[in-house]
Amino acid sequence: MRVEITCANRVGILHEIMQIFGNYRINVASGELGGDSGDKVYLSAPGMLATQYQTIEKSLHRVPGIQRVRRVALLPLERRHFELDTLLRHVTDPVLSVDREGRVVAANLAAARAFGVSLDRVPGLQLQRFLPLMQVAELLRDFAVPRYGLPIVVRGQSFRVDWSPIALEGNPGAVGSLAGAVLRLQPWDSSEFVAELPRPMVLWDFDFRRQSCLQLQDLSALTAPLLIVGERGSGKTTFACALHYLSPAASRADCYRVIPRDGKLELPTHLRSTGTLILEDVHTLSAEAQIDLLRKLQNISSSLRLVATTCDRELIAPPLAQVFSSLAMSLPPLRNIRPALPRLANTLLRQEIPEAGDLKLDEEVQQLIKLHDWPDNFNGLRDYLTAATSQCLARGGHSLGVGDVPDFMVKAALPWRDWGRGLSYKEMMEQLERALLTNLIEDRPSTRELAKELGISHTAVANKLRKYGLSASKK
Repeated sequence: MRVEITCANRVGILHEIMQIFGNYRINVASGELGGDSGDKVYLSAPGMLATQYQTIEKSLHRVPGIQRVRRVALLPLERRHFELDTLLRHVTDPVLSVDREGRVVAANLAAARAFGVSLDRVPGLQLQRFLPLMQVAELLRDFAVPRYGLPIVVRGQSFRVDWSPIALEGNPGAVGSLAGAVLRLQPWDSSEFVAELPRPMVLWDFDFRRQSCLQLQDLSALTAPLLIVGERGSGKTTFACALHYLSPAASRADCYRVIPRDGKLELPTHLRSTGTLILEDVHTLSAEAQIDLLRKLQNISSSLRLVATTCDRELIAPPLAQVFSSLAMSLPPLRNIRPALPRLANTLLRQEIPEAGDLKLDEEVQQLIKLHDWPDNFNGLRDYLTAATSQCLARGGHSLGVGDVPDFMVKAALPWRDWGRGLSYKEMMEQLERALLTNLIEDRPSTRELAKELGISHTAVANKLRKYGLSASKK
């Protein structure tokens, strides 16, 4: 039996209510507080008889503040669960909810059928078991990942996945604020789509890259052409493809990637009216080829989102640059996110190099990776780890050590000879120290904070600043 009690909100009233049930030795199995007006107490007592309820009802009415007592068919939470379960049962697409660890919390019958298990066995199963090629851990770690139209295959059947994050209250959108996600799988036949969907990639929002990831998230809802600027191998293509999967249009539209060939960018002849068109490395085109591309772009649908990538926006001809003048974003090179490089290297090793298995990086190797400039960025780091993995596996090792990694053939490209011409060694070092301190005190005005970061005493920092005529506030 279930009971609804309407009462005033006063201290001790719940204790008095529960004491009455205890006096009559009635076991209350569950309960809820609140209701639409916040003045309800709901109790479930499965073993309570009708005669017992009549007696308890009279006792409850004698409690100051209780206004009404009545029997109800379901508790509010039970009703919501029943209604949601009924709704999901009639949804033909597989729908499931997963927690932060990737375990299925609930699923509808269509999801159970897609996974090939009975409905009662779905809760508690790991999503990775059914989607082995999907980066579930990263998908559930943060918001800055593809959300719409992710192509997957489950037991030979193709789906496009949309996922909605479940955020913790208080700080939605922050790192670690995800409690889980709801996924919807829409069946689709790949033969119906002309364009080949790019591989969905997580964006690895480490260090300064997180700001770029969140910026991309905001830009995905817009329609203006976007220019993505970054060095070779910094992830421009990954971000361009992620823009497509971050847009709700990904559930029903195609993504086209065009790569320069023989100095030209040839647009597909089968472009649809909606979707995303990615133009890669437009800076490699000659001025004439860029003008020719501009003429072709004038004939495509305005509903097709344009995304271009380049290493240098200055190399884009003014007429074409005008098309991408509204929205632009820059990606940081790896040398600018040194604190995150060890973590990034371990992530690359785990997700991008299948043969690595459970291999880890030794501390010495992580330090070497952190010190290198990585002129080819992700491309160079991935190849470096691949070569080290092969060497480690060949010797039967369990972790990548210094003996496994190749020697760095590319050193830091600094203009020592031209810049230091006519200066002594001491003068060059003083110039470098002055420039370094000038740059650091802009963001760290506290000399104590600066000393802690540099690993030297506060007095030493103060003397150096005095020597070069620089000033910083003391805290």
